[in-house]
Amino acid sequence: MTDSKAFSAIYLSIALSYLGVGLVAPLIPILLAGHGENSLIVGLIGTTMFSAFTLASFPVGAATDHIGAKPILIAGLIVYGTSILLFAFINVTWLFFAVRAVEGVGASAISVATETMINRLSKPEERARRMSYYALAVGIGWAAGPLAGALLYGIRAEVPFIGCFALSVLAALLAVALIQKSPAGEHHGEAFLSVLSPRIVVPISAGALYGYLMSSLVTLFPLYLKREINVPDAGMAAIITAVIIGTIVSQVPIGHAADRFGKRKTLLVCTVLLSGVFALMSLHSDWRLFLATGVFAGALAGSLYPMGLALIGQNVRKARLGAATSTFSLAFGIGSLVGPSASGFAMTQFDNPKWLLYIPALLSGAFAVVIVLLYGKTVARAEKAVGTAAGS
Repeated sequence: MTDSKAFSAIYLSIALSYLGVGLVAPLIPILLAGHGENSLIVGLIGTTMFSAFTLASFPVGAATDHIGAKPILIAGLIVYGTSILLFAFINVTWLFFAVRAVEGVGASAISVATETMINRLSKPEERARRMSYYALAVGIGWAAGPLAGALLYGIRAEVPFIGCFALSVLAALLAVALIQKSPAGEHHGEAFLSVLSPRIVVPISAGALYGYLMSSLVTLFPLYLKREINVPDAGMAAIITAVIIGTIVSQVPIGHAADRFGKRKTLLVCTVLLSGVFALMSLHSDWRLFLATGVFAGALAGSLYPMGLALIGQNVRKARLGAATSTFSLAFGIGSLVGPSASGFAMTQFDNPKWLLYIPALLSGAFAVVIVLLYGKTVARAEKAVGTAAGS
């Protein structure tokens, strides 16, 4: 099978998987509330999934390097789909915690395996573009899910959960049939620790920043718009749609730009602009202005994840990509866990809701400084080899 077909199979599998995610993610809090759980319990159960995702990253990465990415992806899809299916049939609170933890492990396996496969299969000059296609597949699948999930939930509460399971199984079958088994890498302890180097500070920081932005804004931004800007319900939906559109339509052009002009330069430009967009957002008093800045925020923030992964592939040997990708996922998970609480604390402590936007502006600016300071550390391994040869 050609690499082109392999990439198509990976993108289709991940799009189906995230379509399932989009189907049920908005419904799980509703389901829990229907079982009489309060907001605190609903929040803790949600945190359980992100915690499991984060904690599973290292062992999943080690397993990916040990046995290859394909079996990890298939196992992750089955585990994830089965955990979602169980939500339709359980009624005991502690089981919700357990099932969400299992879901987090499955989600971690899916992310690490697919991202590792794309990095291993990609040529250096196409890595950012390939990662942008991955981000596009995730975005399309996730964006299409909520509407379909709401429609299916109206038929019967169990139907979207069964649908998510079916999509996960279908994705697993596609992976079995269409994706060739990738070679295993190194898996001893020293090699695993060897990925922790200055070369990957910038990409894992990109993952952490993206996790922070995603979790804090998804959790608190609608509340900010409602309370501080008095956005009508239709305007709220329009702003969220604008962010999603910006994220989806920007991935491929930014990926092509990164492969042409350089991943480090493109990431630096996107980060500087992102800091400016968040600073500008904090000045808005008319909700209609968020329609424009929301598109740019989605486009620029959405570039952090695939660009960080592309830099991982550029700076880490193929044999260690599973471990390196799991480090990236760990950073993303930590950012996701810290985001809502840190932003909420700042907004309350300083009695200013605009800290929800100030912090992303400051963090993006600080990350741009990190990129500049470590610019030489993120040079591609191939470029280093050429430079060494020329100097010898």
